[in-house]
Amino acid sequence: MSSQGIFNSLNEEYQSPSGAVKEGTEVTFNLKFNKTDIVDNARLVIFPIDNWEKRKEIEFNLSSISGNKNTFTCKFTPDEAVVYYYFFKVNINHEYKELRRGIMGDAIFAGEENECFQLTSFTKDISVPDFMKGSIFYQIFPDRFYNSGKIKENVPLDRIIHRKWQETPIYMPDEHGEIKNNDFFGGDLQGIIDKLDYIKSLGTTIIYLNPIFESHSNHRYDTADYMKIDPLLGNEKDFKKLCQEAEKRGIKIIIDGVFNHTGSDSIYFNKNNRYKTLGAYNSTESPYYNWYEFYNHPNEYESWWGFKTLPKLNQDNKESLNYINKVVEYWIDKGASGIRFDVVDELSNERFESISKTVKSKDAAVIGEVWEDVSTKETNERKRYFTHNSLDSAMNYVFKDALFEFFENKNAEEFLDKILRIVNNYPKENLDAMMNLISGHDIERALTRLVKGKATGDRYSQASNDTIDPIAYERGVELLKMITMMQYTLPGNPCLYYGDEAGVYGFKDPFNRKTYPWGVEDKRLIEFHQTLGQLRNSEKYLKDAKIKPVLYTKEGLCIFARESFNKKNTLYTGVNLSNNTYDLNFLNSEVLLSTSDNNKILTPNKALILKKRTD
Repeated sequence: MSSQGIFNSLNEEYQSPSGAVKEGTEVTFNLKFNKTDIVDNARLVIFPIDNWEKRKEIEFNLSSISGNKNTFTCKFTPDEAVVYYYFFKVNINHEYKELRRGIMGDAIFAGEENECFQLTSFTKDISVPDFMKGSIFYQIFPDRFYNSGKIKENVPLDRIIHRKWQETPIYMPDEHGEIKNNDFFGGDLQGIIDKLDYIKSLGTTIIYLNPIFESHSNHRYDTADYMKIDPLLGNEKDFKKLCQEAEKRGIKIIIDGVFNHTGSDSIYFNKNNRYKTLGAYNSTESPYYNWYEFYNHPNEYESWWGFKTLPKLNQDNKESLNYINKVVEYWIDKGASGIRFDVVDELSNERFESISKTVKSKDAAVIGEVWEDVSTKETNERKRYFTHNSLDSAMNYVFKDALFEFFENKNAEEFLDKILRIVNNYPKENLDAMMNLISGHDIERALTRLVKGKATGDRYSQASNDTIDPIAYERGVELLKMITMMQYTLPGNPCLYYGDEAGVYGFKDPFNRKTYPWGVEDKRLIEFHQTLGQLRNSEKYLKDAKIKPVLYTKEGLCIFARESFNKKNTLYTGVNLSNNTYDLNFLNSEVLLSTSDNNKILTPNKALILKKRTD
């Protein structure tokens, strides 16, 4: 039985302040019952997420009588930075019941199997670099973006270099049955510099680069030397030039840090004897030996997900931690404005917080790869990313999943519920800095997902199905425009994966890592993304505007609003995945962008963005 109208965690009429709060902030809870209800007793039951024994039960008192409602009030002040869960016990009409979380923040009468509400309490010294809010990210997989033609020096001879830029990346195993990912197209840092004006034209304010340190795979997540730029990409001078030229255009550079593991073919491990250093694999006397966890030296050691080419770093080793702290300091001093941490959840709280503190001391940004709700993430231990100010932002996979599920099941209420959970669970500073992606180097590209669904099967089946016929492509382009309009107007920062704006499609690795199609781009899509980028940057209040559901149906209509804090500007985004037509003239707004005829009639499979200004 629904109890809509008794409590809603997202509405300050019922919970004030709503959303995440600083520790020590008093939170007021209001339950509103009908006057005809007999309420003998109502209690708030609240407890830290991992400690039911520390629960508190706080009794509500009748605080006001108005109209046909009796309001009962209680207050709670979180005394530590932690995630709290809570629900309500109520004796109503001589029957004991519990109020737990339903959809869209509403309370429902339900049992223990149903969800609790969440209250995130965070440390008082939370800080996020200002440039992280109101930004547009552009993610680049360096090898596949643009080859400047600059001569590369000291490139290892065992790398396979593609002769044609538009070739398909190698996905078949070699004669030994191995997939080495050692084929390269020669994209480089100078190539990114050459295309900075184009990148800026998309509205970009932050470039996020996949790994650029020396490594022996094209993805470079098997670091060989943290202190050296990979020779195919260029050198340290090129990196500094990139940062300087980007800064001239108002663009920050974020680099990828892979600090959970190294490559086995590295100066630290040196399994392949490529380097002159005494690696951990070579000898127990190596200065790097204690960086790793060996079970039986040299061939049995802890590795990332069992991949022997990726030996894991010992979480308890102080020498490697000190070294990594020096690494992040070094590259920030050379021009990087932040670090994106690969598999951040596999670093212990203590280890990650040490590195994060170093990055933050340089006024640089800390971004994490987290695939779930960041506020409640648990891997061996409960993570403290947002409660303890160790992460500024994260790759918002929860956001991405919600968007695609909406386009697949057309249930707008479920979609908005998932978005509003993020809004409720994350501190506002972090929410406004989130990195909202719809494509990336680890997932199928958005165009493919919209037309063909999630990637299934192995590389061979994906390769055989990695095409889109012209009719499906045109349908995909329209859907991509619609989902991108939502991406650019929801809370957080849109992240555009290189080539999505040019019509690139593909299933998972390596098909999502194809080269940018220079010379054969879909210019219609590029112009659309440029227009959308300009819109996003001109409506500056979007960097921290509140979100409000306006109209939604289970049949596929979704309209949400972003309202500025001074209430002078309201932006509406409407997406219609249904077969019905809707007249939006009631919103009394002007059309800023539309995929149809720039009017306020929202026809099937169309989207628009409207603006209402109150002077």
